[in-house]
Amino acid sequence: MKRIGVFANVTREGMGQHVKRLASLVADRGVDVVLHEDLAEICPDAGHPFVDGSELANRAELVVAMGGDGTLLRTAALVRETGTPVLGINLGRLGFLAGATPETFDTSLDRLVSGDYVIEDRLALEAFVHGEVAFSLNEIVIERGTLARIIQLTTRIDGELVSSFWGNGLIVSTPTGSTSYSLSGGGPVLHPLLAAVVITPLCPHSLSQRPIVVPANQTIEIEVFAEHQDIIMTADGQTVAKLDPADRVTIRTAPRPVKLVNLQGLSFYELLRTKLNWSLADPATEDANGA
Repeated sequence: MKRIGVFANVTREGMGQHVKRLASLVADRGVDVVLHEDLAEICPDAGHPFVDGSELANRAELVVAMGGDGTLLRTAALVRETGTPVLGINLGRLGFLAGATPETFDTSLDRLVSGDYVIEDRLALEAFVHGEVAFSLNEIVIERGTLARIIQLTTRIDGELVSSFWGNGLIVSTPTGSTSYSLSGGGPVLHPLLAAVVITPLCPHSLSQRPIVVPANQTIEIEVFAEHQDIIMTADGQTVAKLDPADRVTIRTAPRPVKLVNLQGLSFYELLRTKLNWSLADPATEDANGA
């Protein structure tokens, strides 16, 4: 490992100190550091070069994303053209995608420098509308505005009509994003190694509408009908387009996966148990204790 890049949530309190500490520890191990240009406002005296997003993705062998899952998602979009691996350091709440914490900086960096980690390829999405492309590691969402009336959404997969319903919107989620907004909307949890996509209706005005899992190599087209223009499309929680009635959004798998660094070596099922509290005490332990 010769050079590590750093991207961070500059709005988080104390982030400047975290960035400077990380950069110092990296440099102590003989590894060069480049910082995203936004960090200049919170740690101008870091002693390392500040570069724009494109240069960060091209120069770094690995990019550290410091913040919560939202920061990691923004970093994934930043490196989407280069495929540079991303390590999340969690300073947020859940940190489902993060591979380290500030408390484990020293041991985490030792493992990074020695190459003692696993890289996981995560499927991503691209959404096309109005001649623009939106990138997403978690999900693409089409939904009505806060005060707007419900909208009608018609979904086609590889040109074949699948459904048409009235409701609040629709989520198209990757396996990585299946534990995010889609899960809150009643969608299933997908293992991140699956080549599949979840389509989850939001508050459909039909009891028969349910989430559907489709192969990742199929093209999804969503057409919107409404009597108003308060319709938005978001990618990983960021508004990327205002939609007009009768607009059509095309969603496909991105040509390059996102490479996430797994330092802890936790399996997906361990993450579900620890992050989502899916497990009570081990029954075998309870039996041994006479419970």
